[in-house]
Amino acid sequence: MRSLDKMVSNLNTIPAIPGTMPQFGGETDELLTQMAPVAQSLPGAEPPDDLFAAIEAELDAEPLQPTQVQRADEGTWEQRSEFVWKKILTQDPDTGRCMYLLRCLPGARIKPHVHNRAEHLFIIEGEFWMNDKLYTAGDAQCSLPGTEHHEITMPNGCLVLVSA
Repeated sequence: MRSLDKMVSNLNTIPAIPGTMPQFGGETDELLTQMAPVAQSLPGAEPPDDLFAAIEAELDAEPLQPTQVQRADEGTWEQRSEFVWKKILTQDPDTGRCMYLLRCLPGARIKPHVHNRAEHLFIIEGEFWMNDKLYTAGDAQCSLPGTEHHEITMPNGCLVLVSA
């Protein structure tokens, strides 16, 4: 049996999930007839002996960067100041970048500071004032390296997702 014949024959033996794979059925003979000149012009080739072992090793290998999951009831809230708590969600030990939640109670304040790297934030609930601008739930903001913030105030409290 030529390579194309074998390939089409193998396709017809694979069980299909409905709607995901064409079934050749009676069209197989017509397809083989149309493709015969192409199949005859190709040189024969055998896969390397270790091909399937290499494929299996790749499938069985641990992912290089597995997905990190933290459930809502996992992790620790760490108090950062009188009215501010921080919960780290993920952290990259190589770069030091992390994603965390800031829970700020009404009256919370964050001291003036300068960013040494980019920081992205998204206000999940509540509001805060930063550099004379009001940010409310649904707002996103990015501070580039070197950005200076004056005191940030949260008169009514907020929950913010931060990536820094």
